[in-house]
Amino acid sequence: MHDLVAKDDFDKLPEKYRDRARAIKARVAEIDGLMVPCQPQDVRASVVRMAGQFRDQPDIDHADMAGEFLAACRDLPAWAICEAASDFLAGRVDNHTGQFMPTCAEFAKRARAIMMPFLSERAALRTEASKLIERATDDHKRHLVEMERQDPGVRSRVAALAEAVTAGAAKRQGLPHLGLNEAEQKRIDALKRPRQEISKLEQTKIVKGRS
Repeated sequence: MHDLVAKDDFDKLPEKYRDRARAIKARVAEIDGLMVPCQPQDVRASVVRMAGQFRDQPDIDHADMAGEFLAACRDLPAWAICEAASDFLAGRVDNHTGQFMPTCAEFAKRARAIMMPFLSERAALRTEASKLIERATDDHKRHLVEMERQDPGVRSRVAALAEAVTAGAAKRQGLPHLGLNEAEQKRIDALKRPRQEISKLEQTKIVKGRS
């Protein structure tokens, strides 16, 4: 467990996060069990299966080929090697003609591609485990905020503040200029000169023609 979540962090986790940490540990252990390297006989068995169906590569030396396959696959699990051989034999490998024996590099690449979903899952689980303490801390903060919001005193203060803001906004709606109090607005209004309305009808051609 402590290789995924530090002991001090694990002790601080709420129980539901401890349960998740235990589940992550169990799944990571399962995946680690799948990644146990193969034995030489596992590689030989798969190579023999393919050699019975595919033609040899030109100028191939069987002893050298066996050694290269063993070297390329020594860190791969037996099940991935077996699956890779089955994929080649069933024609499920892109860009393989189905005639010649695959090279050791092509075979190892296929086996690693088969392993990739499990390796990606393990990496994601390790990342999740490293962030459990952060998630627990965030949940605790959200809980405290929610508890504070439910406090009657806090709710009354928030309501009073909202009422004051609403009242201030309503009061300001009658002022033409924002930022001016009522006295300043009256002083400005008193200085305004009323505009004299002058009719321009007298200046039109129709009116002039009648005069």
